[in-house]
Amino acid sequence: MAVLILAAGSSSRLGKPKQLVKFRNKTLLQHSIDVSEALNLSEKIIVLGANEEKILNEVDLKNHKLLINNNWQEGMSTSLKKGLEEIQKLHPAIGNVLVLLSDQPFISESVLQELIDKHLTADYLASFSEYQKIPGVPAIFSREIFPDLLKIEGDRGARDLIKNGLINYQLVPFEKGIVDIDTEKDLQFLKQLEHEA
Repeated sequence: MAVLILAAGSSSRLGKPKQLVKFRNKTLLQHSIDVSEALNLSEKIIVLGANEEKILNEVDLKNHKLLINNNWQEGMSTSLKKGLEEIQKLHPAIGNVLVLLSDQPFISESVLQELIDKHLTADYLASFSEYQKIPGVPAIFSREIFPDLLKIEGDRGARDLIKNGLINYQLVPFEKGIVDIDTEKDLQFLKQLEHEA
């Protein structure tokens, strides 16, 4: 299994790189990298795009291979495709890919390991995290649906697979997955959570 961290967006609604927002003395992207690093996976890839130099100055990629998405303005799907194509090139027989984002402060090794274990012990093409009854990331996709992932266009994510008729998937509860950072309001909410922790 490979892990793919998508972190190429410009955070236009926030007005500054959300990858570098700090929570518990660590940037959100560094948190995603550190959690990913703790997993025993065969390949680790991160996709950057907007603000790449600024981000690289503040983040330790550890054992993650860096890809730069020069088409990040065209949406998240371009980062997903770029990462997936690289994984297939490096490991043509890879069975699954775990997709993470850079703005979910409550992902943890235990959350991801549960998702991995449930995916590997079931016969589903995809395993999505579920928060507020919504399927989302982190998510794992089996190689059989890599071609479908590569067809997604624009600023769309893998959830589009469900809209396009994917029925062979499972949902794994991760209520704190709903916390992500897109706006200043989200940032203020995160700061409040930090002080409550």
